[in-house]
Formats: sequence, structure tokens, C-alpha cells
Amino acid sequence: MKRTIKILAMALAVIMLLSVLLVGCGTDEKDSQNADQQNNASEPTYEELVAKLPTIKFLADDGDVAQRDAQAFQEMWKRNLGINVEIETTTFKNRRERMQSRDYQIVYAGWSPDYNDPMTFMDLWITGSGLNEADYSNPQYDELIDKAKKSADNNERMDAMMEAEKILMEDMPIGPIYFRYRDYVKKPEVKDEVRRYVGSDLDLYWTSVDGKDTINLNLGSEPPQMDPQLTDDAVSMQVINGVFEGLTRMDKEGKAMPGMAEKWDVSPDGMNWTFHLRDAKWSNGDPVTAQDFEYAWKRALNPDTGAGYAYIMYPIKNAEAYNTGKITDPNEVGVKALDAKTLEVTLELPTPYFDTLTSFATYMPLNQKFYESVKDKYGSEAKNLIYNGPWTISEWTHESKMVLKKNPDYWNASAIKLNTINYVMINDNTTSVNMFLSGQLDMTGLRGDQRDQLKNEGYELLHFSDGSSWYLEFNTKDPVMQNAKIRKALTYALDRNLFVKNVLMNDSKPALGYVPDVMPGKGGSGTFRKENGDLIKDNNQEEAKKLLIEGIKELGLDK
Repeated sequence: MKRTIKILAMALAVIMLLSVLLVGCGTDEKDSQNADQQNNASEPTYEELVAKLPTIKFLADDGDVAQRDAQAFQEMWKRNLGINVEIETTTFKNRRERMQSRDYQIVYAGWSPDYNDPMTFMDLWITGSGLNEADYSNPQYDELIDKAKKSADNNERMDAMMEAEKILMEDMPIGPIYFRYRDYVKKPEVKDEVRRYVGSDLDLYWTSVDGKDTINLNLGSEPPQMDPQLTDDAVSMQVINGVFEGLTRMDKEGKAMPGMAEKWDVSPDGMNWTFHLRDAKWSNGDPVTAQDFEYAWKRALNPDTGAGYAYIMYPIKNAEAYNTGKITDPNEVGVKALDAKTLEVTLELPTPYFDTLTSFATYMPLNQKFYESVKDKYGSEAKNLIYNGPWTISEWTHESKMVLKKNPDYWNASAIKLNTINYVMINDNTTSVNMFLSGQLDMTGLRGDQRDQLKNEGYELLHFSDGSSWYLEFNTKDPVMQNAKIRKALTYALDRNLFVKNVLMNDSKPALGYVPDVMPGKGGSGTFRKENGDLIKDNNQEEAKKLLIEGIKELGLDK
């Protein structure tokens, strides 16, 4: 009989892990700086200065994994810096809202690649980027990223991005923690699920389940934003990838394959792309047209829309100028429906991976007539969406479950093997694993401390890199976090090797730079991470304490 993982055992394991973590952190004697301060009667001690620091608040999801990690960081900061950091617990959706409104000091965040190039990570932190929720700004960084975008020479591009990454790590608006590798288990009957590090990390397009046409999965949380032009989170994109389709979609290897476009032509100079649409329908019976794409893309770029991912369309001619208000006429943007079946796109510069970009959520089509009938309700309920992808949303009980049904009007419906996808929204991994063991789920992710349990149950452990970089994100406009030395102190004080070994307990890798180890570099077998080397100091408690005191003094908190 399958055994379930007991919640009490999990809690005890977390406590034990944190205890082990503490044993490995800190030192038995005070560092030399602290001793020097104590020997000088005219100078306040380290403890006295740290006591003047206002309470620091750390925003984290209410899921068990996020809470486990937050508690580990909290303990390391207490042990290694002598500061008490308060954990603010909230839902995934509320965390995103608070990040967008800059209502936080530190948040635990991660970023997965949208395409297979380091620019997908570096572009995030340019001044004014819709997803630059640290409000970081450095003109030199911006210039280097702009140089990388405009260069057609790959080595020159990489050199510019590597120099920009060094600046980012010197300014430290984010503090890298680890590059994520994930474990999961599935029922033997589940075949041909695709896990990859570019785009959606779970693609069910080719998936089948022996003996039935239904799969039961845990989505992890309520999708915060089901409007494709507005969404910026992985949970919503998981569903959007199933119920919508762009001009292209990703194949099993992460390369572009035909979607709504049955073919496309590229001019010899790489500047003009012409997409030829196939006969396809929306779920309400309307034809999918080139105008649906032109309307959607220009809506995403309209500054009034506030699309965080608008910048992913900047390869298009005048897209950035329109999105930033430098031009106001949308007709100047390089996208035009020549007729119902032909979309012409003009780029700013040659972008070889543009066909891959058109599979991304922001590039999904939008039926103007339907959108104008629901307006700001679009994406809020199943009835306020129409679909052109392999499945449709037939049921959506908020914060509880979502049911997808095969779309009979989808152009390639005969190739789709799953008739029903049942999603639950459970943010507790222990519960998710228990549901898998009891037969309620067909697949689930694992924490590192659950691996032996599932191996003993006879399941094969499956592993993959989702290409994500996980980090502390600092609100650089916060009165305390505006200080780079305090941001560095909080980053340097963490022991990443110990965190990966004793808390994550999987194949994830400590991050001593921002761009993950799977991103390509200048060519050959090298990766961006290997070529740019280690850029931050791990578990450097002496330097962290020194920087913390200097930061406190720079803010005038020692007075």
C-alpha cells in the first residue's frame, strides 16, 4: 500500500534542516572588525550599530517551499549578520501585485528564459522595463544592453552582456541564490510530456495517458492573469499555452514550429518577416485573422495598456518608440495585416529567433470584437475568453480548480490526445505528493527531501533544468534598500552551497552570477556563465558585516 508523506514529518524535517544549516553558518568568535570596534570606546559596537537598522521585511509566497526557503534565509541573516528579518507571507497573486506596486523591501523571485539567449535575462533590468520591479537604473548598463541588441556579431553581443552583468552584480539590485534543477514523478501511464527550460516548462501538446484521455495535475496556484497581453507569470502562461496559440509554437526541442501560421518567409537581410496564416477558428466560430495579431500586438505596445512584457516586442520596428511614448501613431509600428491571411512584420534589426518569440503569450492573437464586448473583464472568467488553442477552459473555480477540454475547432485537433486536463490549485507540495500517491494526480513536482520517499515507493525520479535563476530582489527605492552596500551585505551573507545541499537537497546549483548555466555563450561548448565567471562572494561574512556597517552609516542611521 502506498504510504503518504506526513505533514508533521515534513515540518520536523524542515526544522532539522534549518538546524543543520545553522551549524554550518557563522563563526564561533567575533570577527576582527567587531573586536576592533569593542576596543575603541569612542566607537559604537557592531551590535549597537545593527540595532539602529529598521526592521527589514522579506516578502514570500505562502507555499511550503517558499516558506521553507524564506526561513532558511532568515536564519542565515540572523546568524551571520545578527539582524532579524521579518517574513511577510502572502499569496502568489498578491506577491505579484505588491511587486508591481513596489510595496516591498526584499522579495524572493525567479526568472525563466523566454528564448534561448542571455538577453532574455539581461533585458529585464534596463531602465523602465515593465518587469524591472526593483526600479533599478544605470545608464552604463542600459548602453551595453542596447549595444548587444544592435550588434550582429555574436561575440560582440556576448561581451557587451557580460560587461553589463558585472555592473548588475556590482550595483546588486538582485542577489543571485541558485540555478534551479527540478525533480518530478509521474504515473507510468503518462507518456510524452515535454519539460524544457525555454518557454512553458510543461507542454502537454503531445502527451497521452494510457487507458484514458484525461490527465490530473496540480497548477500550484490561481492563475493571476489570463489576459495574454498582460500576463507575466509562469502559472498563467502554463494555461495560456494550452488554450491559445500564436503564429508559431515551440516543438519538443524548443524551436519554432508552425502554429496559426502554416509558413513564413524571411527577407535575405532578416528585416522583413511575412507570416501566412492557415484556416483556423476561434472557439466562438470566428476565423482567426492577421488583423487579430495586428490588433493584439499594438494593444500590448500601447503604453496605456501597461503590459509588463511589452519589451519582448521591441525587435519590431518602432515598437519601443510607441511603447515609450516617443511616437503616438500605432500605424508606424512595423506590423501590418496585408489581408486576412497575411501578416507582414518589419524589424528594427535582424533577429534570428523572432519566429520563437511569436510563440510567446504576449504575441497571442486577440479577437477585437470579442474583446470590446467584455473590455476590462477579459480574462477574468472562462466566459470572458475565447480560445484558438488545443483546449478551452470549460470550468474555472477560482482558487480551487480549472478544467480544460479539447477544442474541436482547433486546426490540429486530431493530433491532440488529451480530451480533458483537470488542474487543482494546491500550493502545498506535501499535499500535492500525497494526492499523487493516492491516485488523485498523475504527475507532481518534488522537494529534495521527498526524493527518497518516492524512490522507495518504486517511482522513477525524473530531473530537468527549467533554466531559471532565483534571487533576492531589492526595492531600490526603499529608504533602506536604496543602499547598495546593504543589498550586498544581505547577498554575501548567504551560504549558497549549504542552502542547496541542506535545504533544496536536489541538483540545483549555487549561483555566483545572474545568468544561469544553461544559457549559450560565444559558441562552441562554452556557456555564458562559464565564460563570465563568478561575480559575487558567497558566504563572505566578514565582508558582509563590513558592508552592512558602511551602509548603515551612509544612510545616517548611526546618528
